[in-house]
Amino acid sequence: MLRFFRSIRQRLLTDNKFSKYLLYALGEIALVMIGILLALQVNNWNEERKQRQVEIKYFGNLKNDLQADITRLDYMIEVAHKKVDASRNVKRKTDRDSTGSLYNFSNDLLLLFFVDEFRPNDNTYNEMKSSGNFSTLRNDELKLKLMNLRKSYIEIEALQEHMRYDFNVFLEDFEKYVDWGRYFILPKSNVPKLEFAYDSIYIESHIDGMEKEIRELFKSKVFLNNIFLLEINYTYDIDLLQKTKTQIHEIIDILELEQRIK
Repeated sequence: MLRFFRSIRQRLLTDNKFSKYLLYALGEIALVMIGILLALQVNNWNEERKQRQVEIKYFGNLKNDLQADITRLDYMIEVAHKKVDASRNVKRKTDRDSTGSLYNFSNDLLLLFFVDEFRPNDNTYNEMKSSGNFSTLRNDELKLKLMNLRKSYIEIEALQEHMRYDFNVFLEDFEKYVDWGRYFILPKSNVPKLEFAYDSIYIESHIDGMEKEIRELFKSKVFLNNIFLLEINYTYDIDLLQKTKTQIHEIIDILELEQRIK
């Protein structure tokens, strides 16, 4: 091919047809430029295709992480509802100055004592940020929603830290009045699963003394204020977790749409 173009060029120069040679030279330059542009376009297309493959992989991993977060949030919301109910039950007893059933009372306190926390699955998000792939995402709406979700996760962590402090104060004050260990038989309990076996024999034979302890506890303003705060905190917690779930569902919808676009 090069020999063919060279022979045409020599013939034009030999025949002294400079104007035609000039046109031919310009055409040859144009062909070279077109070839370069086509090569660049193909290269850009290949790079975009590779980047898209990376995005699709991240989208799949993000979706898996977020679905795991939803499962965890559902559990945390259920627990928070139980804690709100438990705090209201205890508050009703304090209002009436009635211990009611020691077993029901201790069940409510067990729900309030043991704290579980939400930890997001953020491995994929952190990898995208550290590798620089987050900034190259083409879907700006997805990027914005992911950043807003991170803000919600930070807000959840801040609330949990606040509740952790309130819980420590609550537990410390409670232990001043009630000998909690006398209620249960630990060797018969499944502590890892928080399944405690009551020492019914001891409770029934010491019920008057135990009820007296609880009535003294009801006089503690610290205890009463913390029961009030627990109800407020977990009510707010439910609302925050529900809003976070909504954010996650919106992101998953976008991810599924993106995964269908090749």
